[in-house]
Amino acid sequence: MNKDSGQYVVSIQAQSFRKKTRYHWMICWENNPDVMISWGHAPTQELAENEARNEVKDLTSGLTQGGRVAGTSYSAIHHC
Repeated sequence: MNKDSGQYVVSIQAQSFRKKTRYHWMICWENNPDVMISWGHAPTQELAENEARNEVKDLTSGLTQGGRVAGTSYSAIHHC
């Protein structure tokens, strides 16, 4: 699933992980999709979409420079 977010492109992909599914989100430059700016993962697609949306807002406003984003919407059990 790809979403155009202005100067960024957000991709979300499902991955089997420990007998469950987790969702990786990646944010890349719109003009250079080979450059990954930020990424993270969440236990559900909805959480991944929310976290990616929040990261795009932070990137756009200059609050973050990108990189791996630790999820805050769910238990630390899901962190690897």
